[in-house]
Amino acid sequence: MDANTALNLVTLAISVTALTMTARLTRRQIQVASDANLVPVVINAFQETRSPAWFEAQEYILSRLAEEHAADLGHRGLPLPARTHANTIGLFYDDLGKLVVHGVIDQRLVIGAYGTTIVRLWDVLAPYIYAERQTHGLHFWVYFEDLATRTADMHPDVVYATMRRRPPQPEVR
Repeated sequence: MDANTALNLVTLAISVTALTMTARLTRRQIQVASDANLVPVVINAFQETRSPAWFEAQEYILSRLAEEHAADLGHRGLPLPARTHANTIGLFYDDLGKLVVHGVIDQRLVIGAYGTTIVRLWDVLAPYIYAERQTHGLHFWVYFEDLATRTADMHPDVVYATMRRRPPQPEVR
């Protein structure tokens, strides 16, 4: 091989390496920018689930909804206060489920944060949701259902097992 051919091959190798590195860096920058856009979404979700209205809705659904209202009424058949509580929970988890299904946020974050409460709430609301679907032929809260299924399939303990632990430290005197 002559000197010109060798020089051309070295130049080509450097160019291909530079192009590959540029593509990787660009992909990483896009990912970082995308992740930065998600931070407000996640923080907003966490804040919503710490409001008094959230706790009231959750407590109502888990302790009183099924006792006070027949599931065959469906979602629309619930009286306004009960429907409002159902919407507080159902719409939130349906929207969160959309983000998980479409790969916007990692399901481990959601499952680790909300745990089996997702499944417990789904199990209470499911008969009302299925009645709503049957009556009105809608795909009502399908993302919430998917999220509950994912949570049942991946127990939060699986998420927590990847976390580091720090046992209590002895007091220094």
